[in-house]
Amino acid sequence: MSEQQAVTQPALSAALQRAESHESWHRFDEIPSAIVNDPDTIALNLSGGWQQIPEHILDAGRAAVEDGFLRIQPVPQFPVAVAEKFQRDFSVDVDPNTEVIACHGAGDGVFALLSVLLNPGDEVITFDPGFTFSYVIPAYLGATVKTIPLPATANWVPDPETVLAQLDQLLGPKTRVFMLANPENPTGHVLRREFLEVLGERLRQHGIIVVEDQVYEKVIYPPHEFTSMLSVPAMRDSTICVSSFAKSYLCAGMKAGYVVGPAAVIKALRHYYMLNSFTPNTAALKTAVDILRGPQDFLKTWVEEWDVLRHQTTDALNSIPGVSCSLPDSGTFCLADISALGTGDEIAYLLAEQARVLVTPGSHYGPSGNKYIRVCYGRTQPDRIVEGLGRIVETLSQATP
Repeated sequence: MSEQQAVTQPALSAALQRAESHESWHRFDEIPSAIVNDPDTIALNLSGGWQQIPEHILDAGRAAVEDGFLRIQPVPQFPVAVAEKFQRDFSVDVDPNTEVIACHGAGDGVFALLSVLLNPGDEVITFDPGFTFSYVIPAYLGATVKTIPLPATANWVPDPETVLAQLDQLLGPKTRVFMLANPENPTGHVLRREFLEVLGERLRQHGIIVVEDQVYEKVIYPPHEFTSMLSVPAMRDSTICVSSFAKSYLCAGMKAGYVVGPAAVIKALRHYYMLNSFTPNTAALKTAVDILRGPQDFLKTWVEEWDVLRHQTTDALNSIPGVSCSLPDSGTFCLADISALGTGDEIAYLLAEQARVLVTPGSHYGPSGNKYIRVCYGRTQPDRIVEGLGRIVETLSQATP
């Protein structure tokens, strides 16, 4: 090809380059295709579930399509059903007309929210380890992220006095948002109401907005209970909740979720969505109404099934010399400290190459992350999970520190 025929490569935005260069950027596209496409490879790097979606949800989806909701049209029942859910679950009154908006899943909701809240140079505070989006989306938007370490030795339970002391050191005139994944991903810890009240009071005093990702709120193991920051009275007007139907209801393919928060923020989000998609999939939103209003008893069965694998996964990881792993309170994943054997990136690569098991390196979850790997016991069939755990134990038990 001559010089004149050469294809000109478009210059990528500085925003994307900032996100891609961040240490927490997901690099799933760097896993060799020969490993990803190998039928023998066991994927323990993704969350979700293998269970059959209940028939009433499938019926609702079919009905939404048959009733013409593949065409864009209003779904006024959706914000009402979300408001009903917040009253039923958290005893919080929400105005469906001004305080609820649909989004394309929780990830999209967080991106949209931060897009209307942050300016370049603003600062965000979050916990470490924390979910990837808490780091890379602010980076994309030109904001700086500051972190508060969580104590692995205390099963990730934060000490209020320690957190407040660290928070006071980080708060400044440019601090705009506190990112909160609750239940936490990747630690699986459920933040207690008493802690949320203390944290919320300090954030409210400084005028900081809490963006709370609560997608795992229904995947909680007894005796733990979920408390939304929105239900803390002092934080009612300073908290914005984001959730979806991906984790609790295994409907990730719907790409539908919701944002609940102050009317001014929801209005800003309406303007944001006028710039791109206007509305998520209306058939999915119509289906979601029936999910929220329909039977919920199947969730208890699913949690019981995941609970068995939660113990099996934690026990297997703790059986490996030099590896330690706390029993998570929620979710379908465990965060294992493998630092005695190597970095999270090294161990994840070793397991992919030698054991044909995919796990997520902890580097995706913040500054301290490379001490860990995240192992998911959801999504893949139970027998394959058990087989994958066996491969992990065998491979890492032979690893040289």
